[in-house]
Amino acid sequence: MLFAERLMTYSIDLDADPVFVPPGFAVIEHRMGGFLRFTPKRPQIELYLSPAQRKGVVSGTDLEEELKEFDGIQVNANALDFFIDNVRDNPWIIPEEWKNVEQHSSKYILFWGTRYRYEDGICVRTLEWNADARKVGWRSGYCWIDNRLNSQFPAAMMRKPAATE
Repeated sequence: MLFAERLMTYSIDLDADPVFVPPGFAVIEHRMGGFLRFTPKRPQIELYLSPAQRKGVVSGTDLEEELKEFDGIQVNANALDFFIDNVRDNPWIIPEEWKNVEQHSSKYILFWGTRYRYEDGICVRTLEWNADARKVGWRSGYCWIDNRLNSQFPAAMMRKPAATE
């Protein structure tokens, strides 16, 4: 991999309708987020863990309420689909620090900006790092919002741009 590739900037349209809706899912909320200028070496997306997640677990519904108070944007599933669509040919596009390499366990990054109805519940889609030796790699999944979430379930968030005067 060339260092220059990590400095490339990609545009992800977070104002567009969801790029992909899994079979059987129905979009019930899709928060707009403008254009995300994403540079893998300097990602503008941060992985947010609540204080309760850092200590143990939090209910997804409590985390959902906490995220409403976060001074930023809940990243929607358009960013998730961008990563899934591009990671096979460009594995460096997802920052290494998004993996749970040091703990040899899986990680599930929650994209709260798009919520879905599926079967009898509400869920958000996830970007999952699978650490299982037989299936190592990134994939897409989903998480019920009423699950109990530990530190393996960070939320994909962006800080709001600073106001210009």
